[in-house]
Amino acid sequence: MYKSIISILIVALTLSACQTNSEKTEHVKTTVTHKDSVAKPSTDSLALHTNLTPCKNDSLNALANLMSGIADTNSIYNYVQTTGAFKSFSSNFNKRWMSFDSTRLTNLHTFSENEISKVVKKQTTLFYPFSGPDILHAQTFFPDADNYVMIGLEPVGSLPSFNKEETDSLATYYNLVNTSLNAILKFSFFRTASMSKDLKNAEVDGTLHLLFLFLKRTGNSICSAKPVIIDSMGKTVYLNSFIELKKIKSPTKGVEIKLTDKTNQPKTVCYFSLNAADGGLKYNKGFMTYLTNMGTVNTYLKGASYLMHKSYFSMVRNVILNQSEHVIQDDSGIAFHYFTESSSKWNYVFYGSYLRPIAMFSQFYQADLDSTYKLQGAKPIGFGIGYNFRDKNSNFMIANKQH
Repeated sequence: MYKSIISILIVALTLSACQTNSEKTEHVKTTVTHKDSVAKPSTDSLALHTNLTPCKNDSLNALANLMSGIADTNSIYNYVQTTGAFKSFSSNFNKRWMSFDSTRLTNLHTFSENEISKVVKKQTTLFYPFSGPDILHAQTFFPDADNYVMIGLEPVGSLPSFNKEETDSLATYYNLVNTSLNAILKFSFFRTASMSKDLKNAEVDGTLHLLFLFLKRTGNSICSAKPVIIDSMGKTVYLNSFIELKKIKSPTKGVEIKLTDKTNQPKTVCYFSLNAADGGLKYNKGFMTYLTNMGTVNTYLKGASYLMHKSYFSMVRNVILNQSEHVIQDDSGIAFHYFTESSSKWNYVFYGSYLRPIAMFSQFYQADLDSTYKLQGAKPIGFGIGYNFRDKNSNFMIANKQH
């Protein structure tokens, strides 16, 4: 009876979480532990979703605030907020974030409102491959999306417990968080090599830590965070805990985060850790089915290491070209010739300047993109983004599928 009520509500509200409209995923009943901080289902949360008002999960949001350096009045983790480590991180990061918010984020919001929203037609799902934990740019550029599907190599990780007996390790935790944020806040992208080290240690063990930080710092209220895998049929399966997620053998491990944004709109963020090269996806038919079941999406690509320029990333590239209404990217995403050779017709809006890639990726210079930029012309972008992160060096393209 309980499962039936939930299914009806989900269909009625079109809050399909990470599942597509064609799916009827069987939910695995979860046993919740405080350590994993996964939200407990309750009649209160059901009522709140019905009324489309902010969800209320005090313990999870209190934990997320600690992870983000946000002081609050909740007494659950008062013993953490009184420590010197938390106070120092909170004070320093508040200043760092305020500077970031008043400069870069303001520019991103303005660009989204004045340019992206006028060119890009809303789709329910934003697909963001090779994202790492970067929900920040996804939600800032595409605030109207209902679902964000993100994939990367970085592990999901687990939520910290912040036990009273372990407060002496807080300084280490916050130092690691600070270190892992350096590139994204300074250059707008995560460095893959750095992430492989920064998000694979005992304290900060995956993307969850940065996903929560960005979500809280941009005004979201977190309703639940559930560990998931995708089965061989492309269905979402919920696990009991993040500890179980780490131990289970699966080619696709993920987290589903339900939230309400600062305008009280319900959203779902899904991050999946997997190998997106053809060699990985060829043996991951369940996830390929999951991607197909997303239907029509918009796709965002940034700092993607030019992976889809290569022949052995053809499967994820074809998903994007086949299912995307709009592809928004810098030159590190899909090579331009794949658009012009596609069976679909595309038109383009260009921003910024296309220059040669940075030295590390110099072999991926695109003469056809260079000539098209010069022939068609480009609008100013007004800020730096991507590997050529200085304002006058950055490029940004919106490819629009024609029907």
